[in-house]
Amino acid sequence: MITYYVPVDGRLERREPSAALGPIPREAVWLDLVAPTGEDDARAEALVGIEVPAREDMQEIEPSSRLYAENGAVYLTATLLCGLTEGRPGTTPVTFILAGNRLVTVRYDEPKSFPIAANRMQKAGSQCISGQTAFLSLFDAVIDRTADILEHIAADIDAISRTVFDDTMSDRRGATDFHEVIRRIGRQGMLTNRTMESLTSQSRLLLFLSQHIETAGFTRSDNETFKMMTRDVKALADHGSSLDQKINFLLDAVLGLVNLDQSAIVKIFSVLAVVFMPPTLIASIYGMNFEMMPELKWVFGYPFALFLMAGSAALSYGLFRWKHWL
Repeated sequence: MITYYVPVDGRLERREPSAALGPIPREAVWLDLVAPTGEDDARAEALVGIEVPAREDMQEIEPSSRLYAENGAVYLTATLLCGLTEGRPGTTPVTFILAGNRLVTVRYDEPKSFPIAANRMQKAGSQCISGQTAFLSLFDAVIDRTADILEHIAADIDAISRTVFDDTMSDRRGATDFHEVIRRIGRQGMLTNRTMESLTSQSRLLLFLSQHIETAGFTRSDNETFKMMTRDVKALADHGSSLDQKINFLLDAVLGLVNLDQSAIVKIFSVLAVVFMPPTLIASIYGMNFEMMPELKWVFGYPFALFLMAGSAALSYGLFRWKHWL
């Protein structure tokens, strides 16, 4: 599907996908290809004069296949986060092609930053009149969205920390109580890793673009904008690394608490085994079927044996309490 945008009074106007079935007007400055068909690729190539990369090419991991200049156009592929609002967080490659004064985006998913940027560019006074200004607005939305995701991760990590280290919680908790906590930590850890992957690709894209400003159709004054974006991405990457360290610490702490709870359970069984060992020994002795055992015919033999077993158990328990082993 192709959606295109044309400049109208200092802003971009979106044309409905149904209108894209006809000829694409020459004044279109942003062509958004979502899961394009071969016919969509052919119409975009005919208008812009570039070759639209296939999905397999977009998924290549080597930088030379993701960032390159060819035939007067600059191809930039970044890994963006998607599916968070739908509950299926993941990443998807998105290719930005800058050729002349046009921007072509190729994607197979719906990163949240795209509708956010499109809404901004359609507002009056947005001053989006070319593919270059559309790219700057779009990539700015990508960075803002990444920052929002990191803020969400930080808030969830703080909530998990309060749950784990809250003083009002019981000290004697079963290990099963931490199952959901570990799952939450794992989800945030995976989301953080995907965010760091996206930030790495964004940083490489901005570095490459800053070296091909003129080829991409930008002016030297836009270099300051790229530097500011690069600083923002680096700051977000540092923040993401800090969150990753917090997640690892939190996971180690939870696993440590689980081990402590398991050790406490094993300790209780060990104490019970030691406490009942002397009574068991006494009962075993008097359970022997020897005829020459004087206590067997003693009137107070049975109460004496019970008292002896109870006393030995109490003595063992008192010893554990005195040693502070309980």
